[in-house]
Amino acid sequence: MKRPAPLFPIALAIGAIILAPRVGAQARDSRQEGPIEIEQCQTLNNPGSYKLVKNLTATGDCLVIANPPVTIDLGGFSITGNGTGTGIGGVSNLQTVVRNGTISKFNTGVFVEGTIEGLQVANCAEGLFVGGIVKNNTVQFNTFGLDVFESSIVTGNLAFANDETGIGVRGASLIKGNNVSSNKIGINVGVGSTLIENIASNNSQIGLNVTCPSNVTNNTAVNNGANIMLNGNGCINTNNVMS
Repeated sequence: MKRPAPLFPIALAIGAIILAPRVGAQARDSRQEGPIEIEQCQTLNNPGSYKLVKNLTATGDCLVIANPPVTIDLGGFSITGNGTGTGIGGVSNLQTVVRNGTISKFNTGVFVEGTIEGLQVANCAEGLFVGGIVKNNTVQFNTFGLDVFESSIVTGNLAFANDETGIGVRGASLIKGNNVSSNKIGINVGVGSTLIENIASNNSQIGLNVTCPSNVTNNTAVNNGANIMLNGNGCINTNNVMS
């Protein structure tokens, strides 16, 4: 009598057939986990991670955040406007991230709250109108360079040759290690702020303009119209270099 064929190879083949679609689905899911590529100005309707893959040109607004949080990595590319609108704006929160690229020729370069880092913003009426963690950005040749919401951390930024204020902070914040030069006012801060280790030079009107009480410590303010102006009473003013 003929012996029945072993069942193991058949079971193995069936298992392979069953598993094959799952492996394919996993591969597709893996591809979808990467940043969503941006090739044109648009509204970002879903939370998630986005990345520019080319330079963008806009008439009016370019990237509009409709449903945060999002991470937008400009990938070293640029967004250029026609002098109107906002480069990156919309609804945001402190989990939003915008970083690593160039924005120019908008009414407002970036108008969000979150982590704003590694941007170069130029030739806007208002370069950055932002809040949260604002670090290592360069704002130059704008009317207003960097305008910051209250309760922010502002570190390592360069504000150069803006027509009015290089860095303006609307309320109590930490402003540390920034370099402001050749603006009308270098840094202008509201009451309750802490200014540490900033450099203000060659600003035509005021280097550091501070509303007291605030903490002004270890800053360098040289060759400004007025190096440090303390407005009101109660400021801590220690170890600042002026000449």
